[in-house]
Amino acid sequence: MSSVNIPQEFDKALKSLPIEERIEELEKIFKTSKDESERWDAVWIGGEIPVEVDLKGPIFERMTDMFAWVLKNDDNDVVRHEVCYQIAARNMRRIIPDLAYAANYDESPLVRHEATECLMIIRATDQMDAIERSCHDENESVRNTAELVLKRMKRYKSRFDAKSEWVSI
Repeated sequence: MSSVNIPQEFDKALKSLPIEERIEELEKIFKTSKDESERWDAVWIGGEIPVEVDLKGPIFERMTDMFAWVLKNDDNDVVRHEVCYQIAARNMRRIIPDLAYAANYDESPLVRHEATECLMIIRATDQMDAIERSCHDENESVRNTAELVLKRMKRYKSRFDAKSEWVSI
C-alpha cells in the first residue's frame, strides 16, 4: 500500500510501467485529466521517480520540467500546492525561480504559502527578496509563513549555502 494512500490499482498500474512509459502516462494525466484527484495522485507518483534516478540525470531533469509545468498550468490550487512540496523535497533547484514566482504571484494563497515554505525547505537563500515581498501579501497566512521562513533562513544562513548539496532538515 502506498504511503500517501493512492488507490492501489492506480498506483500499481503506473508503477508497473517502465520509467519512460510511466513519465509519458503522468504527463498525459497532467495535461488532459479533468480529475484533480487523479492529477494529485500523479504528483505523488511522479515525485518517486527522481528518487529512483538518484536525483540526477536526464530523467530527473524531465520530471523537473514536468513539475514546473504543473506549477504554472494546473488549474487546481491543491495540485499546485503539492507540486511545490515535491519540487522542494526532490531538490529541483533549477526551478527555484518558479517557486519564488508562485510565492509572490500565484492566485491562490494556499499555493503562495506552500511555495514560500518550500523556498525554505530547498534552502533558497538567494530568494530572500521574494520571501520579503511575501511578508506584505494580502493573506495573513502567507505573511505569517514568510515571516517564519525569513527568521529561520536568517538564523541558519551561515549553515545554508545555495550551491551546496541538499541535506534533509
